[in-house]
Amino acid sequence: MEKDEIQYKPVFEPFASQPWSQYAHGSGNSAPGRPKSVAGMPRIALALLRDNFTITTWLLMGASLQCAVVAIFGAGLWVVALPVGVLALRVLRALLQTAGALPNPQMEGVIRGRTMCHFPDDDGVHREGPSNRPLAVLLISAKCNHPLGMLGPGFREAGDFFKQCVDWLEEDSHARGFLGMTQWLNAADRTTNNELLSIGYFRSVEDIHALAHHAVHRAPWKWWNESLKELDHITLTHEIFSVEAGGWENIFLNSKPTQLGTAVVKGNDGQWRSPLVYIPRSLGSSSKRMRRNQTEAEARRQQETDAITGDAY
Repeated sequence: MEKDEIQYKPVFEPFASQPWSQYAHGSGNSAPGRPKSVAGMPRIALALLRDNFTITTWLLMGASLQCAVVAIFGAGLWVVALPVGVLALRVLRALLQTAGALPNPQMEGVIRGRTMCHFPDDDGVHREGPSNRPLAVLLISAKCNHPLGMLGPGFREAGDFFKQCVDWLEEDSHARGFLGMTQWLNAADRTTNNELLSIGYFRSVEDIHALAHHAVHRAPWKWWNESLKELDHITLTHEIFSVEAGGWENIFLNSKPTQLGTAVVKGNDGQWRSPLVYIPRSLGSSSKRMRRNQTEAEARRQQETDAITGDAY
């Protein structure tokens, strides 16, 4: 497979102003010349608040609130009509969206079909084979094991310090090797108060270490070491992976930009570009997207799978 045989079709046109990382967008960041981000309470704060209490606790808080309102204003038909009416409206809205009478907001921004990441060159042109540049990935997580969950001592301060670090990266992401960041909640460990994971993508491990040894990170590092006895209920972890070109691949099916697909890079023309491209037919399999030469056994399994599924993977 020759390099010039591959034709890449970018999903997005170049951006004149730098898009926020998904983390910064959900955190409500703002700066002159940058796109508008989420207004109001940051999305991650809402997700953490919802996750901080069990479903039964939320139901009990709602019931207690209704009891307090009844005690003040007295009981009446509204006690039943209000919650039942709101629920009925939400069910009706879902049915109308399912029938196509109303737009489905969950599909907003979804890119239909199959996409993957391929980074453009500095001139904005997509060249070379797939998996075309090295990457470094930082996974950093936090969890508060205090009975009050996210309201436990020190957890908010730790979150504020972390945001300062990401804000510093966002200020000059091109020079600092920062490609993007997403955030996730661990759904497999506990039913509530779960671990919060941030996944950051960088050009190199050196860029990650430059952040670690900058003043913006030294301050929280010092704060943590001086407060260890008071913070033993807080879990902090990090993992770093250094991946050479040809050592990674991805595929997104009917997906909004997510994971590495949220990254952006700056070209020599000053414009910003997403690495998302529609997958060429010649790169239909995982092995091809990683530029791997399959063994005979792998090739045989690939052929068997393609014959059964009707599609490469």
